[in-house]
Amino acid sequence: MSNYFEDKQQRINEFVSRANLILGNDPLCYTGNFITGQTQYPDLLFVSINPGHSNREDWGDIEARRAQAVVKDFEEIPCKYISDVERGSRYANRIVEIICGGDISRLQRCAETSFVSYFAAPKEAVLQAQLAELPEEMQAEHRALTQLDIEQIQPKHIICMGWRAFDRFLELYGEGHEITVKKLPLMGKMEAYYAYTQVAGVTVHGLRHLCTKLTLQMRAELEQTFSEIWSQLDSYSD
Repeated sequence: MSNYFEDKQQRINEFVSRANLILGNDPLCYTGNFITGQTQYPDLLFVSINPGHSNREDWGDIEARRAQAVVKDFEEIPCKYISDVERGSRYANRIVEIICGGDISRLQRCAETSFVSYFAAPKEAVLQAQLAELPEEMQAEHRALTQLDIEQIQPKHIICMGWRAFDRFLELYGEGHEITVKKLPLMGKMEAYYAYTQVAGVTVHGLRHLCTKLTLQMRAELEQTFSEIWSQLDSYSD
C-alpha cells in the first residue's frame, strides 16, 4: 500500500514543478509531506483546508519561500502535532490536552493531512489566487490530486479542525447524513462547539477551532466526548 503514497508524492512533486514554471515569482509552497503520522488505519485523522505558512512575514520574500519548498520522496514521519508540541505550539498543546486527554503518545496512532490543497499559504484566499493563475486543466488536476484518500487511509475517526473545515469537508464529501450539533452559552448567546455526522462509514467530528475562545464547560464537554472515543478505540485494540 505504501506504493500508493509514494506514487502520490511523485505526482505532487511533478505538479509543483510544472505549476511553478507558470507562476514564476509567486511559487506554490510545498513543505514535503502531504500526510504525517500513521498513514493507514489511524485512530484519528485530523484534516484541515490547507497548511498554514509558518511565517507570514516571509511570504513576500520569494527566495525565502522557494527555500522553504521541499521536493522529496515519500516517507512516513510522526504526526506533525508531536513536533509542534515540542516547539511550544499552543494550538498543538490544546489538541493534546483536549482531544488526546493529555496523553501525547496517542498522537502516534493518529494522522494529519489537508483536503483542499497541500500547498502552504498565509490564508486560503492567497492560495486560491495562485491556483487561479494556472490553466483550467491544471486546476482540475490539482482538485483531483488533493482528493482525500479515505479508502486508502481508512481512519477510524475524522476530526475537522474548525467550522470552515467541517463545512467545506461536508460540501466535498458529505452524503446528506444527519448532523448532530451541540451548543453552549458563550458571551451571551448559544454557540456551536461540537458536531458529528457520518461520511463513507466513518464518523466525522467538527470542532470549534481550538485557537478560538472555549468556555470551561465547552472544554469539559469536549474532553469527555473524546475520552469516551479513546475508551472505545482502546477496547477495540485489546
